[in-house]
Amino acid sequence: MTKEELNQALQFINNPQGELQIILYTLFKNGGDIKKIDIRVDDLPQIREIFIQGIKSYVVEKDDHVVLPLSTADERVNCFYTYDLELPDELTYLESVIGNDDLDNFNFQDDQLSEIDALIVILADNDFEISLFKKLTPVEVVGRGGYMLWKSNERFERFDEQLLRITPRFQVIRVNNEVVIIDLNTIEKSLGFHDVITREASASLDVIRQMEIVSNIESLEELVTDVSFARKLTRVAKNSPVIQNNIPNTDIIAFSKRYPITRNKMRYNEDESQFNLDTRVSKDLFIKILNDDLLTSELTRLYYDSLAKDGVGIENVDENQDADNTL
Repeated sequence: MTKEELNQALQFINNPQGELQIILYTLFKNGGDIKKIDIRVDDLPQIREIFIQGIKSYVVEKDDHVVLPLSTADERVNCFYTYDLELPDELTYLESVIGNDDLDNFNFQDDQLSEIDALIVILADNDFEISLFKKLTPVEVVGRGGYMLWKSNERFERFDEQLLRITPRFQVIRVNNEVVIIDLNTIEKSLGFHDVITREASASLDVIRQMEIVSNIESLEELVTDVSFARKLTRVAKNSPVIQNNIPNTDIIAFSKRYPITRNKMRYNEDESQFNLDTRVSKDLFIKILNDDLLTSELTRLYYDSLAKDGVGIENVDENQDADNTL
């Protein structure tokens, strides 16, 4: 999905076919139940408008953003991510609540606002539907803690109830059967995301182990639980051009010896057939090599460490044409 396709899929909220309906659900903490919120009909249009404006502000109007697979997430900013990894249980509700009439309503006698972890918001017309995942912050459940005062005539009195504040910000949107991460930083801190990344990084580590290109593979194993490094590792198994193109180990090592950024920072075993990754710098550079992030401009002959690489098809290239490849 491209950013243009994402925008197009959201156009129906501006010109819905029939009435644009909104339904809200509460997702409770600690893997609890999900319940429907019963809202007065007169209040629904205002709440609907809040989320319409949120979609416009946080998605549609972000013209500088691109959409990438989550497995390719790196240090770049201005990105939305399609979720192509194992989906956390909380995000499965983005689909399962749609058309589910068996869910109970939130009941103030049995349920507490302070136990709500997130909201699931459905917007739908006659033809299209989207669902939003909104992780609640402490300021959105007013009265979770502290001592609250509110006005009563000309004096302040204690207010000991809790209030749910509806704001337009959300972190995930499900559209056209794809789950798109809007706010990766928030999602990384919740939803068991770290466990997902660790498992994916372990899969990448298995691929590297099979290559037999690292003499001290344990030096990478110890970093699998480091989320920052694990995210870089995650890209390897699914997206490494070096692995996908079956580049020989000898070519990879030869490249590391001649490329200016790596040639004085990598160490090898005695016969120089494997990397000896004994520093954090060498480990980071090794992952960059596998992800083909170290590039050379054919025009200027300058060297780049580039995360964003858009593939370009090449046709009718003269076999004798001199071209600098990454490896």
